[in-house]
Amino acid sequence: MRKNVGSHSGRMFSDRKWILPFFASLIISMSLVLTAILGLLSSDGGGEQSPFEIISFKRSEDSSGYFVESDIQRSLNVSVVKREAPRFAYLISGTKGDSRRMMRTLEAVYHPRNQYILHLDLEAPPRERLELANAVKADPIFREVENVRVMSQSNLVTYKGPTMIACTLQAIAILLKESSEWDWFINLSASDYPLMTQDDLLHVFSNLSRNINFIEHTRIAGWKLNQRARPIIIDPALYLSKKSDLALTTQRRTLPTSFKLFTGSAWVVLTRSFVEYCIWGWDNFPRTMLMYYTNFISSPEGYFHTVVCNTEEFRHTAVNHDLHYIAWDTPPKQHPISLTMKDFDKMVKSKALFARKFAKEDPVLDKIDKELLGRTHRFSPGAWCDGNTDGGADPCSVRGNDTMFRSGPGAERLRELLQVLLSKESLSKQCL
Repeated sequence: MRKNVGSHSGRMFSDRKWILPFFASLIISMSLVLTAILGLLSSDGGGEQSPFEIISFKRSEDSSGYFVESDIQRSLNVSVVKREAPRFAYLISGTKGDSRRMMRTLEAVYHPRNQYILHLDLEAPPRERLELANAVKADPIFREVENVRVMSQSNLVTYKGPTMIACTLQAIAILLKESSEWDWFINLSASDYPLMTQDDLLHVFSNLSRNINFIEHTRIAGWKLNQRARPIIIDPALYLSKKSDLALTTQRRTLPTSFKLFTGSAWVVLTRSFVEYCIWGWDNFPRTMLMYYTNFISSPEGYFHTVVCNTEEFRHTAVNHDLHYIAWDTPPKQHPISLTMKDFDKMVKSKALFARKFAKEDPVLDKIDKELLGRTHRFSPGAWCDGNTDGGADPCSVRGNDTMFRSGPGAERLRELLQVLLSKESLSKQCL
């Protein structure tokens, strides 16, 4: 049979059976191409929209002074769109002995509109992980809203290795799969704590484009090039069940020429569209960067930063701030110093959304609860808390309308910070 086909290869053109499937596939292909073209045209028909447009929402004062630079403000007000209030997706991570701190942070940042995922790493004993999962399952509000999850698959996480990025990407993938209704991703640790309520945050971010990424970043230069970019490391946490130091190879690699290396804070506020790009990667760049940073020292301080600043679609959406107040030694060490009562005024004056790091049960957390969050029961109070307070009852035990926000002094502080961060001068320093 093979011989006959080989000697009479022209016979295939005399066989008319191929004509019908050929034209059918041609019609389908043309339809798909036309659909894609029309979809792009329809999406671009309104003109390119600035990633920093502002939308109207109720405010007691005139919002014309929200942005400092009038040129920026005019570009932001080209399209005034009414849209649903934003939603956030949180990852709160911890290790052995952190389950109670994680629950405290969760309750301080909880809001029914948001999504939450908790990760207690493999170093924590099974009993502690089970207690955390049971605490979430037993909570009547969490059970009613169904927006808090505990990652069942625990990973061993080392800050200086790639395991932290791997855990973060896994959590993002779960959040994308479980819910399609969130706009920004925020990663926190058990040693982080908010400096304002979720109503403050949601109120202010209702006024922002869904395309702004808050990610502190700078080009890697100087000593960091030699100590971070050139060494090749192996993280034992990828293979072992107990933490140990990174292993350095004797070989060193050359610096990349096809992309620029960036570094910055490991704590980020990222848009859904950007993290979708990192997870689904409609081109190979996010996957290439993930492989590159697998052997990179302190990859959590470089992966997202390098991806966002080397991707044309997103580089102009990067605002150079992590919305955290963090205090460092001089010169800075690997980890920041622990915040205490003496740092309270500095935290407030920073106008930041979060602060880190805090020691377990430090008294300053109670001060933040009382003076900044107004927290007297489990959750930070908000307009969604619809119960009464008779006899010291918890108003958040009854869930009300979660589209209404009761903003306070924290919203004004955050608004002032964003006024600076979104000024023309600040935006001119993106990904430099």
